[in-house]
Amino acid sequence: MYKVVIIDDEVNCVEVLELLISENHKDLVVVEKFTSSVKALEFLQSNVVDLVFLDIQMPFLTGIDLLSQFQNPAFQVIFTTAFDQFAINAIKLSALDYLLKPIDEDLLSTAIDKFKKNKSKVDIQSQLTNLIQQYQAPNTSSSSFSNNKITVSLQDKILFIDPMEIIYCQSNDNYTTIILKNGEKVLASKTIKHFEDLLSSQGFLRPHQSYIINGKYIEQYNKKDGGCLIMIDGTSIPVSRNRKEEIMIMLK
Repeated sequence: MYKVVIIDDEVNCVEVLELLISENHKDLVVVEKFTSSVKALEFLQSNVVDLVFLDIQMPFLTGIDLLSQFQNPAFQVIFTTAFDQFAINAIKLSALDYLLKPIDEDLLSTAIDKFKKNKSKVDIQSQLTNLIQQYQAPNTSSSSFSNNKITVSLQDKILFIDPMEIIYCQSNDNYTTIILKNGEKVLASKTIKHFEDLLSSQGFLRPHQSYIINGKYIEQYNKKDGGCLIMIDGTSIPVSRNRKEEIMIMLK
C-alpha cells in the first residue's frame, strides 16, 4: 500500500481527488489531506509518506515553497495546478509530474502508474533542486516594461497594475473588483481564483472565499464577530473559520 497526502487550499479539489483515488486506485491510501500548506509542512516533516499531490498556488506557502523546506524528501510529488505556463515549464524542465485542473481521470491514472514504475529510481533531491532553480530564474518571456505587473483586460483597454498598489480584491460572482491604494476600483472580468493564482506568491492572502488581500496593508486583526482584518483604507475583511488559524500564525 502506498501512503498518499493531498494538499490543496480548495476543499472541492481535495474531495474530488480523494474520490478518484479511492474509487480507482485501491493500493493508494490517502492518510491525510490539507487545505493549509503550513499544517501540511508540519505533517510531512514528521511523517513518512510515498506520494504527495501538491497544489502550486496556495496562501502562506506555495507548493514550491513547501518543497524547498526539505533537503532530501522521501516522497514523490505530483503537482496539481490551474493553467500557469511559467510554473508548468519549470515542472517540465525538472522532470516532475503534474496534472491540470480539473483533474482528468485517465491522466491521473497515467501519473499514478508512472509513480509506481519509477518509485525506486527517481532522484527526488535532484529534481527538486532543478525545479527551484527553474522557478526562481527570471521569467524571460515577460515583457521587461511590465516589471512584474499583472495585466487586467477591460473592454476598451489593458491595464498593467503593480501588485503593491493593490490593497485587496473582492469577488463579484465571475468578476473581481480590485481596490487600489489611490482609491480607484477596477472591475475585471476574471474570477477571484484567477487573481489568487497570480498574486499568492507576492504576499497576498485569501482569508475568505470572497477576498484576496495584500498582507502588507493589514492594520489590525479584530477579534469581534468571528474575526476580521482591518486594511489601511479602513475596510473590514472577514476571516472564514477554516482560515483563522493560519491568519493568526501569520500575525504573530
